[in-house]
Amino acid sequence: MFSEYCACRSPSRALVKLPMDPTFAIDEDPQTFDALLEGAKAFNKQSADVPPSQKFNVVLRDTDGRIVGGVAASLSADSMYLEIVWNDDSVRGQGHGRRMMEMIEAEGRRRGARNVWLYTMSFQARPFYEKLGYACVGQMPYMGETHRRYFMWKKL
Repeated sequence: MFSEYCACRSPSRALVKLPMDPTFAIDEDPQTFDALLEGAKAFNKQSADVPPSQKFNVVLRDTDGRIVGGVAASLSADSMYLEIVWNDDSVRGQGHGRRMMEMIEAEGRRRGARNVWLYTMSFQARPFYEKLGYACVGQMPYMGETHRRYFMWKKL
């Protein structure tokens, strides 16, 4: 049925006929996202035996214990993705960002990461990441042509 339209369809995967007419809908239910994520994880595990991902952070606190910066990372197999890199304005320019990046990269290496990637915006920190050895491996427009999204990568 669909095979004539999809040249990249794997020959080992048969089309499954649904027992009813399928329905399609826009859905904002968090449980839908969870179901999609679990389905994708099951497929990945079956196809590539990908170990469960690991999430970990580096946190910067001030003397009152308030969080003023940090890096949130996800490690999947040997690839670490930096989801959030943030410093409060009050602590910028003091070397804390570099220190946090060094710490998260070291922890990623310790956990088996061979590379790390992130994306940053044209109004954020591309030069900062380049100073740390990250290369821009792709870019795309963001908010029309107002800004750019840069995809950065580094071998660990």
